[in-house]
Amino acid sequence: MTKADIRKEILAKRDSLTPEEQQEKSRQIFEKLITLEEYKHSRNILVYADFGSEVKTDDIILDSLAMGKNVYCPKVTDHENGLMVFAKIGSLEDLELGFVGLREPNIDDLTTIFHVNDSIDGDIGRTLVILPGVAFDRNLNRIGYNGGFYDRFLEKNSKLETVAIAYDIQVVDYEIPCEFHDKKPNKIVTESEIILTKT
Repeated sequence: MTKADIRKEILAKRDSLTPEEQQEKSRQIFEKLITLEEYKHSRNILVYADFGSEVKTDDIILDSLAMGKNVYCPKVTDHENGLMVFAKIGSLEDLELGFVGLREPNIDDLTTIFHVNDSIDGDIGRTLVILPGVAFDRNLNRIGYNGGFYDRFLEKNSKLETVAIAYDIQVVDYEIPCEFHDKKPNKIVTESEIILTKT
């Protein structure tokens, strides 16, 4: 199967989940995520604001803010070239509808943009990137939405810890095709398991 075939099949499965199923499974994923050492010890959380049938992230954002973590959400800055930045938010109200209906932070002159600076702030090792995705396999390969936004961001920030969150139905038992520029998460958290390596 091609990436496009897999993407179409898994999106159809994900979209077939009822809103109630999405909420319950997302809650279970959240409860597993917050037990990870990478999450508990992180200073900065870089997390997407969910859209459509994606794993819900509002609980993650609210929990991170309540714990005093710095929370950054992605903002598309160049659609054609697949570029985005992560902008700091102080509440869910800081998100507004942006690129293709995604919830994004509004950026102005006072907005803090995430930049890795390990010599001053020690951000490497204290920053966790929570990845969305369409499909994953047990070797941690990931298929996204075909925009390459996260691959490009992680290419420039390759030392950051990454955890993908997904429903069980998004994890396939075969190896999905990948290319040299595709970035794997360090872990995948679903409602029933935490996937570290190929099993």
